[in-house]
Amino acid sequence: MRRFRVLPLLLMGFLLGAQQVRAPRAPAIYAPDLKQWRLELSPALGGWSSDRAVNLRLKLVDPRDPNPPKDEPGPRYRDDDEDGGDYDPGAEDTRTAEQLKQARLEREAEVARNAWRQRVLKVWFNGSTLTWSTRVGTTLNTELTAQNGENRLEILEPDSGLRVVRSWWVSTARTRLRVVSLQAGDTYTSGSLQVLEPDGALAEGGRRTPSGGMLRWSGEYTHDTPPPGIYTLKWTGGWRGGKPARLKVEAVLDGGTDQERRWTWERLILPGAGPVTFGTFDVEP
Repeated sequence: MRRFRVLPLLLMGFLLGAQQVRAPRAPAIYAPDLKQWRLELSPALGGWSSDRAVNLRLKLVDPRDPNPPKDEPGPRYRDDDEDGGDYDPGAEDTRTAEQLKQARLEREAEVARNAWRQRVLKVWFNGSTLTWSTRVGTTLNTELTAQNGENRLEILEPDSGLRVVRSWWVSTARTRLRVVSLQAGDTYTSGSLQVLEPDGALAEGGRRTPSGGMLRWSGEYTHDTPPPGIYTLKWTGGWRGGKPARLKVEAVLDGGTDQERRWTWERLILPGAGPVTFGTFDVEP
């Protein structure tokens, strides 16, 4: 009789052992070797540029990454919408309590497996301190606005010690300033346009100022590289026998570019009147 009692116990132990062997193991969490990481940056940045807007692409790469993510051009789906279908918050969830628990455990396990990807970069750009959040293997797209003259960008990934430093220059040589005096209709009035530059130099007909501004006899003032500051436009009256006229003056900065700016003034000029100020405009550095 004792043999028959022992047999069921042995059989139960065998079944329990088999169940323990068949139990799935949790996937191991990847341990990256930070010494092998690299920081990819484009454009390369360096030398001279005439564009102040920089579309920066930054990517932290692990060459041993077991499952590198793919950069998707379109919008990403919600984390709880793995199949990429349309998410309907009002739809009835027919899953059982056990299925909901299993889905939650899978999401938590996925977050734990990819926790190592979350990184915070320290950034210094032209004296400003920034922090950028990124994921290993995913491209970070951002835009920087460079300043005229020298620019310096430094990026540090603290855990790996990766550091990228870039310096480049932005030239303002393409900046152009043009002021034109226009006379409305055929009415003639004597006088001339004057431009007072920020440094106090006065541009008059046919003479070039020390900074390079030129006011021609035609009433057109140009400056290839206008210094920053406030410019004042004036009109000096002529002889008293002239006729009143309504004059229009227009200032154009960076004409024909995406940074074009315009100012317009209109004044009634009386014969023999003293200097009349049309207005002022500011050229930013």
